[in-house]
Amino acid sequence: MKRLILVISLIIICTGCFNYSELNDYAIATGMAIDKSDDGYEVSMLISNSPKSSEKNYTTVVYSGKGKTIYEAIKEIGLISPKELYIGHLSILIISDSVAKDGINSVLEFLLQEPRSKKNFYVALSKDNKAKDVLSITSPLTDFPSQNLATNLKDTTNLQGSISAIDFNTLLYKLVNKGVDLTLNGFVIVGDIKDGVKESNMETNKPASYIKLTNQAIFKNDKLIAWANKNESRGINIINDKIHEMYIKVKCDNGFIVVDTNTLETKKSVDKKGDVTLNTTGKASISEITCDIDLTKPSNIKRIENKVNNKIQDLELKAINLSKKYSTDIFGIGLMYYQDYPHIYNKIKDYDKFYKNIKFKSNVDIKINTSGSIKQTLKNIEGSRYEEDN
Repeated sequence: MKRLILVISLIIICTGCFNYSELNDYAIATGMAIDKSDDGYEVSMLISNSPKSSEKNYTTVVYSGKGKTIYEAIKEIGLISPKELYIGHLSILIISDSVAKDGINSVLEFLLQEPRSKKNFYVALSKDNKAKDVLSITSPLTDFPSQNLATNLKDTTNLQGSISAIDFNTLLYKLVNKGVDLTLNGFVIVGDIKDGVKESNMETNKPASYIKLTNQAIFKNDKLIAWANKNESRGINIINDKIHEMYIKVKCDNGFIVVDTNTLETKKSVDKKGDVTLNTTGKASISEITCDIDLTKPSNIKRIENKVNNKIQDLELKAINLSKKYSTDIFGIGLMYYQDYPHIYNKIKDYDKFYKNIKFKSNVDIKINTSGSIKQTLKNIEGSRYEEDN
């Protein structure tokens, strides 16, 4: 038994050493960008194990190649890189909006067939800029631009209602299934691109340029057809139950009240006619007040809840109107309808026309939790103090 354990341990140790040595022989790509070129595509790879100097400090480098196909463009990169490309550690894929308008199926085919791709990387678009430039902008907060982009997508999804990160597997699911269309987030470049790609951009407290997440891009089949605005993007994510945390700002006399939702949940149901009911529930807390209001009165809390519920219904309506305008089923209603009533769904001859006639009913019930909040605003507290002094 002891000899068996020793043999197994040696196998594990040797295997680990072999893999480590093997990876050192590869150019490890952690980011990939796809743009249009005159011939077809320009593919760029962010290599994250590129030696910077004799001291073995490491930095990143972007290699690019062009070709009529993605495969051909990547082979062109092989003529530049001193090491063989390895995409098993890919963390993000950036596709330019110009490529996405023509369709992304052919772009994704290579990654689908590539056996060394783990298929769990994030996918996003570049808006109004080359995807290559988005991949190249350095950041003071991270060593690798690809890490910065992937982390931004992941963390912002949990904090902002307009952002929803999508990985490669989820993207494929939406593309191959009927009755559900795709949405992707986009990145924009703020500032000077030429200075942003320099290493000095990482070493300053005021970067020359930086990458910023923008709103949802909506697709019809595999083609980009429009960009949603912020409110439409929030509505899309509410309906698709992709909200982890979101703030709602409502008017209050001479100011505003900001409410932070933290347990938002939306359940969708479809009836035989195809009409949809949205039930959105959740809890929230008051984060900021810039008006005069007495929070000790239950009637005032109820007023705030009603305003929040109305605001969420309005966000949902904006998203629904956008989807109907472009006849794109970004909520997956068709897939739900097919799963619940396949015999009726299969008889639909023109789904675009059918979808535009679907009626949506929105029910929103958000409860404000005041147990952890200050019962009154500072102005009211100060007012009561002066009354006591007098």
